Amino acid sequence: AVTDTSLSFSFTALPAGKYNIIINVKGGVGNAQSSLGQLSSNMEVSAISPSSGSIHGGQTIKITGGGFSGNIEDTEVAIGATNCTVLSVSPGEITCTTSACSEGCGDMVVTSNGVSKTSSVPFNYQDSSSPTVTSASGAASTLTIVGTSFGSNPSVSLSGSECTVTSSTATQVTCTIPGIAGGNYPVIVHNPDLGNSNNDVLLTIDLLLTSSTPSTGSYGGGTLLTLAGKGFSSDDTRNVTVCDLPCDVQSSTTTEITCISPSNPDSGSTLSCDVAVVQASGSVTLSAAFTYDASITPAITAASPLRGGTGGGTLVTITGTGFAISGNKVSIAGSVCDIATEKPTEITCYTNYHNGAIEAPIIVDVPGQGYARHSDLAQSTFYYIDRWSSKWTWGGLGVPLANEMIVITEGQTILLDVDTPVLRFLLINGGTLMFDKDAPSIELQSEYILVAGGGKLQIGSEEEPYENKALITMHGNVRCTEMPVFGCKVIGIREGSLDIHGKYIPVTWTHLAQTANAGDTTITLKQ
Repeated sequence: AVTDTSLSFSFTALPAGKYNIIINVKGGVGNAQSSLGQLSSNMEVSAISPSSGSIHGGQTIKITGGGFSGNIEDTEVAIGATNCTVLSVSPGEITCTTSACSEGCGDMVVTSNGVSKTSSVPFNYQDSSSPTVTSASGAASTLTIVGTSFGSNPSVSLSGSECTVTSSTATQVTCTIPGIAGGNYPVIVHNPDLGNSNNDVLLTIDLLLTSSTPSTGSYGGGTLLTLAGKGFSSDDTRNVTVCDLPCDVQSSTTTEITCISPSNPDSGSTLSCDVAVVQASGSVTLSAAFTYDASITPAITAASPLRGGTGGGTLVTITGTGFAISGNKVSIAGSVCDIATEKPTEITCYTNYHNGAIEAPIIVDVPGQGYARHSDLAQSTFYYIDRWSSKWTWGGLGVPLANEMIVITEGQTILLDVDTPVLRFLLINGGTLMFDKDAPSIELQSEYILVAGGGKLQIGSEEEPYENKALITMHGNVRCTEMPVFGCKVIGIREGSLDIHGKYIPVTWTHLAQTANAGDTTITLKQ
């Protein structure tokens, strides 16, 4: 109500704090002079609904009052030593879900925007307001639960998985068991009016492995196994092993798993293996379920060439035994090698693009048998590498010429397999240049070399020292233009690495064992 000398007004709940009272007179008059000061909003809890619930938690309650911030991020509700998980907040209302606590749990304390208030209105945990599960029994896919205080619209969970309710009364619930992994699951009934039931009644889901087919395959692996059973987990933490070696899972449901058998190094004519499923809820084994058989194992004896560019197009010839007349599949590090010709003892194929340099075994998948075994892995391992001598490394425009600036960028790995002309500038900026370990002699020539941005210039490695002749020759003169910081005729390293490992020489110097005179053709050393 408004008069010339007074007015009264109401306002919605405000976050706790002080607020200026401003009276604006309409009609263009403006704000009135005021000595009213500030309006204070204090945090208060006026009601809690419902005011009691299950000792097992899970009850959603509504806290009515004022002075709350309106933000979930700075609002907390505690009942005794337990938290009530906040779901929503407005200046006048908070909803939250209770945690488990015993009767007489303690006072409710609301904290919002740094202000805390102990409620004068209690929330009571009551055993008499708690749903109770006394028994649970499963038959096929139906679970029957008996207890008390289930209410008119209960829901059922099994360790987070919903058991869809098909019928219910206050004392009995039936639900459809979801497809879950084998193990023991607490049966929890949730009554929306009261909260959760006890969680000490368990449902046991059996973990069974009844069959694995086919029963035989190649020592090279690659056989697609189908495992049938019950209670399999679909989580990534579930593993399948054959002779304790990992079987690469392709698909998984609660009743079926498919996986690709691993290779096995055993040299016997046959090897009988256990197949096992291992998961967080338990493990199960099928004894002697798969046999590696040498008589049906294809073999790769050699391949040539063993190097090719990452752009693909290299014709690889694979020799061996047991290949199919047709239908063979070849891959290298996940990239398909397109079949050109095939017969039982030889396959030729063209490599495809591969993202980045990698050294990987050639995989031949023979239809109906699995992967071919490698007679000598070193003779059938292909190296995807961009060679300096290939024009395709340089976009098909030809190899680097004298006085050119050459840049090797991030993601590139180039094999220096020939001598270079005298380059003007070699910048290895994030990429890698490595000397060919199989070349008898390699010379790199340049006026400037800069390795930067995580780049690498590599001659051998600690594990595999370079035992052939490697030369780096820097060119220039006294009037050359100096590269800032580094100068002329220089290998500069800036956030990169120069890695040189040569053949180990046990004796680097020694003494003469006897005098060597002018004209002698031999000398005698102490070492």
